[in-house]
Amino acid sequence: MLFFETNHAETSALKPVRDNGNHNHGMDEMREQKTDYILLEAADTLGALFQERVRRTPDAVAYTQFDPVSVRWQDMSWREMGSEVARWQAAFRQENLKPGERVALMLRNCREWAMFDLAAQGLGLVTVPIYTNDRPENIGYILQDAGVRLLLLEGDEQWQNLQQIRHQLAGLNRILTIEPVDPMGLQPRLASLADWLPAEAGEYEAADIASDALASLVYTSGTTGRSKGVMLSHRNILWNIEGWVELCYHLSRRPFLSLPAHSPHALERTVGYTLPIAVGANQYAYARSTIGKDR
Repeated sequence: MLFFETNHAETSALKPVRDNGNHNHGMDEMREQKTDYILLEAADTLGALFQERVRRTPDAVAYTQFDPVSVRWQDMSWREMGSEVARWQAAFRQENLKPGERVALMLRNCREWAMFDLAAQGLGLVTVPIYTNDRPENIGYILQDAGVRLLLLEGDEQWQNLQQIRHQLAGLNRILTIEPVDPMGLQPRLASLADWLPAEAGEYEAADIASDALASLVYTSGTTGRSKGVMLSHRNILWNIEGWVELCYHLSRRPFLSLPAHSPHALERTVGYTLPIAVGANQYAYARSTIGKDR
């Protein structure tokens, strides 16, 4: 399974058990026991969901990520996350992107993945996650098929691979990298994340968009032909979340573990990424890329 619930020293695969009662009874019990769960009736877009989570539990731990410099796991609260995502939104606005336009990211699981996506969702943009180890020719196809205007990469390895499809990058108005890279003649379209993000910004914005508006294009792996883009609306994702909340409401305040390189998967994105926002999980930890070395 892609999603695991962790309980300190013990780690086990998630095995949800449906309530034996009817649907309404289960939902009523959940509302009585857990007042900080955010359901579709309270937030009908992904941006509204994140905004409401920040409002309800600002000081709770939202994300835990390993920092290789300090060699420690570092926590970030929902309030801090809201401030960081607002910076991303301010930077997106400078690109003059309109609601419905597509922005892509090719990152392993990290807080920056969430910041990018939450900022885009709040502005009505459509995120296109791409596998970090995808074939260059398939990446080029996805960028063109989806009409991507902005792309975020990790660093030099991915940037070097994209040189094989340089002619397919013409539709991109902006290419961002977390780590600085050699622009190879693509100035000023190429920028490092540190230069692109403003030092500070205002409040996080959740634009007034329809719940049925497109939220993400998730492409298949392309093992049997051209990758196909699956269209997911805000309502699609949040409806699935509501079903998981009903099944797993007893997991509130437990740590969630997000495994590396699965962000383009619909299951990981729904259950391992969006569900913790809805239930207000204490920690949503991103695993290091070398899990075996953590032992």
